[in-house]
Amino acid sequence: MNKEINNKITGNQYMAIVQSSMIAIGILTLARAATKHAYQDAWIAVIIGGVYPIIVVVLASFIDKKMNHYNFWQINNEIYGKFLSYIIIIIFIAVFSFSQLSIISAYTNLIHGLLVPFAPTYVISIIVMLLTLYTAINGLNIVGRLCEIVFYLVIIFIFVTLSLASQGNITNVKPFFSSFKNILSALPDTIYSYAGVELSYVAISFITNTKNTSKPGIYGVLTVIVSYTANVFITIFCLGWEIASKHLYPSLYVAASVEIPLIENVRTIIMLIWSFVIFRILPCELFASSFCLSKATNISYKKSCIIITALLILLSFFLSPEPNRANVVDKITPYLAIVGLAWGIITSIIILLKKKDYKEELKS
Repeated sequence: MNKEINNKITGNQYMAIVQSSMIAIGILTLARAATKHAYQDAWIAVIIGGVYPIIVVVLASFIDKKMNHYNFWQINNEIYGKFLSYIIIIIFIAVFSFSQLSIISAYTNLIHGLLVPFAPTYVISIIVMLLTLYTAINGLNIVGRLCEIVFYLVIIFIFVTLSLASQGNITNVKPFFSSFKNILSALPDTIYSYAGVELSYVAISFITNTKNTSKPGIYGVLTVIVSYTANVFITIFCLGWEIASKHLYPSLYVAASVEIPLIENVRTIIMLIWSFVIFRILPCELFASSFCLSKATNISYKKSCIIITALLILLSFFLSPEPNRANVVDKITPYLAIVGLAWGIITSIIILLKKKDYKEELKS
């Protein structure tokens, strides 16, 4: 890669990247989706769904360790050979690009509807994508720094969310475990909310301290599980599952009830901060897709960033109407989760069967 590209990250930055890869627009709608099936037990489904990202980051760490910290492209070449590795890389480019596309479309709709209704959606989309390009074009190091800074905002929000407990009613979340069948029916929606964690397969090889790469990944996942669970639980606790299942952004509705002295429109302030939190995932996804494209085509990383950004700006116009986006995302997201989990499991099995010692290679 070009010398100007710096992909080296610390363990803390990797933890923040793992967290960032999952917290997107879904955190504002998860309570609505989960309560439609699990009712007052939706928060339990969120905890159980958290098993999926834990499995993925553990597999990523196992593969990274056994493959002696090869990067994602090298791993596929070594395990699957050139032909299959090209197919796998193309699939993951599509996975990361689609994830970014769905988020940018939802993000644009949200910003347009709640913050700047006077601005055309295509203008917002272009601005956000150009900011994403600016953040990601110089490599994972800058992206990691951004994620690390915003990581602490998420921790603050967890405590702010928990502080709303005094406004709720315990009867809204009772009885606990009322129907295990309902909890199971909500699992697909909760598992899909953790989609994006597959980015750990690409990012993990760039950690500078390779002694224990599983810990930061697991810590990153746990903060997301806690954040999601607290968000859904407090939303149900305050609103009840009936209202939560019908409101477009139930968690935002609850958060707006926070009273801050001297600030009249709290919802706008909260939305601005959440916008920054959600934005982090876009440079992460752009890095992953551009890294894969540059390796598969021998195009420079920076050019790959520009190519993917240009394509996604065009494609985002087709998903801008929220009904279009929701319909497409609901149909495709399950396959993204299956692809990520399947690659990790199959690759781990092959590594175990080969029992080969891999020599250290210079990572570009």
